[in-house]
Amino acid sequence: MNVKATDFVFQTVTDFSTSVPFYRDTLGLEPELVDDENGWAEFSLPPTTLALGEESPQMPFTPGESGSGVAMAVDDVETATDELQDEGVTILMDPIDSGVCHMSIIADPDGNPISSIGATMAPPDGLIRSPESEWSQEIGKP
Repeated sequence: MNVKATDFVFQTVTDFSTSVPFYRDTLGLEPELVDDENGWAEFSLPPTTLALGEESPQMPFTPGESGSGVAMAVDDVETATDELQDEGVTILMDPIDSGVCHMSIIADPDGNPISSIGATMAPPDGLIRSPESEWSQEIGKP
């Protein structure tokens, strides 16, 4: 198998009519497709797409318990977190400096985690970010 790119990332939701406005109006994402009949929406989140699928027999995943999440780049993590908190959004983690990036984590209406990421830092000398998101030694270097 030769994986070329991430085509889209999806979150399972229980109430499509609540989740679409949250992602569109609260987070400000632009919908590319909203299919109310089939409970599927796609939002432009370059360089990929974020899709929402309503929980159903065809989408048998439990929202908020899947262990997945989405990280979205923002200009200012504190400002974004404060604005979302003012709108009543649940804050799962206040802004921190992780040593790799500045981030906070919020929850969508189903409890799915969404990270706000800002000012991603360069890796320490001689290290690269592996596909597993851990720092590892660069290939070919001691």
